[in-house]
Amino acid sequence: MMAQIKNFLRSLSEIPEGKFPPSHYTPISRRSINWANFAYIAALAWVAIYALVFSLLKIYVLAIIQSFAIPVYIAVFILHRKGYFLFAHFIDASLTIALNILLIFVLGWEAGFQYVMIVLSVTLFYTPWRAIIKVCLIGTYLITYFCMYFYSLSTSPLIAIDPIYLKILYQTNIMLVSTVLAFVVYIYYKMAIKSDKKLFAEHQKTMTALKERDQLLEQLNNELSEAADYVKKILPQPLTEGAIRTNWRFIPSTSLGGDAFGYHKVDEENFALYLIDVSGHGVGAALLSASVINVIRSQSLPKTDFKDPVQVLKALNSAFPSDSNKDMFFTIWYGVFNTNSRELTYASAGHPPAILCNENNSCECNINLLKTPNFVVGGIEGTNYVKDKCKIFEGNTLYIFSDGVYEVEKSDGTTWSYNEFVNYIKQVKTDGKAVMDRLYDYVRRKGKSDNIEDDFTFLEVVFG
Repeated sequence: MMAQIKNFLRSLSEIPEGKFPPSHYTPISRRSINWANFAYIAALAWVAIYALVFSLLKIYVLAIIQSFAIPVYIAVFILHRKGYFLFAHFIDASLTIALNILLIFVLGWEAGFQYVMIVLSVTLFYTPWRAIIKVCLIGTYLITYFCMYFYSLSTSPLIAIDPIYLKILYQTNIMLVSTVLAFVVYIYYKMAIKSDKKLFAEHQKTMTALKERDQLLEQLNNELSEAADYVKKILPQPLTEGAIRTNWRFIPSTSLGGDAFGYHKVDEENFALYLIDVSGHGVGAALLSASVINVIRSQSLPKTDFKDPVQVLKALNSAFPSDSNKDMFFTIWYGVFNTNSRELTYASAGHPPAILCNENNSCECNINLLKTPNFVVGGIEGTNYVKDKCKIFEGNTLYIFSDGVYEVEKSDGTTWSYNEFVNYIKQVKTDGKAVMDRLYDYVRRKGKSDNIEDDFTFLEVVFG
């Protein structure tokens, strides 16, 4: 029995999660709900005690009325527990006011029952209701109080009881009201402490979760940094001497991308140039691009003539299907320059056209776009690829790049088009100025922020 009573009292200070709407789980709402659980039980005890007192005083009418109030207060308590807070308070206030009017009418002002109105007014400050509701209720209580007072001045009690009993009732009511007020403050204080402890515990959990998140982010950033360093390490050094000179700019975006490139001698007469762009971002895209570059550079694709771009693309499509690489595919531009015939054989698969600049004697820059109509690599098994050729003259410059070089969102919300990019290259090349750094500065100025959204990968090849 005692265990059941303890469990019941414990339940009065707890609100099951998910029982009410989210707005009822704020600190002030929690305190108000928990406090009212105790308050309605106290009101129930109040009417039960006075039902017994009036029976002992042989005022049976009041004893019966108080007895009838007991089930009403039980219903009020149940309504409150079900979440009908304002309705429960309205019934409680109406019944309390009615009982006090009756008690003043029957026993008079000297019995002291009017002080219960003070408790009703004070308890309103512990509710989360809007100010207009509180003002209206307090106004009702004050009007009722003064109406009862002026009524008692002009009339006599309906039932005259011994003055000693009146004094006892008066002092008892003063003590009960004082006790209830002290109980209100204590319970609300306990609810506030409990709510604040719970809030502090939730705050600590949140701070711990944030700390763990920061650690995971730091670990992820370190892994991304290591992956970016690995991609940079496999990139070739610029060639500053010889018949073929190269230079490049590789500037990763804020998130690790899938760009990579390379060049190497296939044999004494042929020189391969290639640049790939893996779909998506992150460590997976970077590792796939590194794997593709290493396979091409080491010429480790079986039964593949690396002087033939078509064979290289077909072999890569078989070796790196998207089904085996988390649905990632890649675009590629692959070309082979023969130093004897000065022919460039090339093939592109979903990649932006390379730009071949040929400067004539009048210092004008003629531009050829080198592209073949091929599907991306790794997308569809058994895809057929085609290649093309062009003549390379002494002094020609070839630019190979990824789409992150020109697909830049400008400050006005529009995107820099490929044709605008090509015209800019032609303009800068005609002026005789360095292209790569000028281009990167221009892209940053064009963009909405200093941080580019995709990898800036640009390879420049000068044929001597």
